[in-house]
Amino acid sequence: MYESGVSEEEAHEHIRKLIDATWKKINEDQMAKLPFSRKFIEISKNIARVSLLMYQNGDGHGIEDKETKDRVLSLFVHPISLPK
Repeated sequence: MYESGVSEEEAHEHIRKLIDATWKKINEDQMAKLPFSRKFIEISKNIARVSLLMYQNGDGHGIEDKETKDRVLSLFVHPISLPK
């Protein structure tokens, strides 16, 4: 951002476009005949989902805030109760 001389909003928009293009590629690859197992592809998609969740509203790693902490706890610590 600073090296390119663009505004923060322009940088965010560029990243959003990169994310959209990457999701499109991930979804296309899921339908293609790839030498990877379905499990590997699903794990890769889940990693991408977690990354998107952490960074979609800012820096979810370097800047500690309550919202990010709550998200991490709900994803990895607190179990999801399912009806029996």
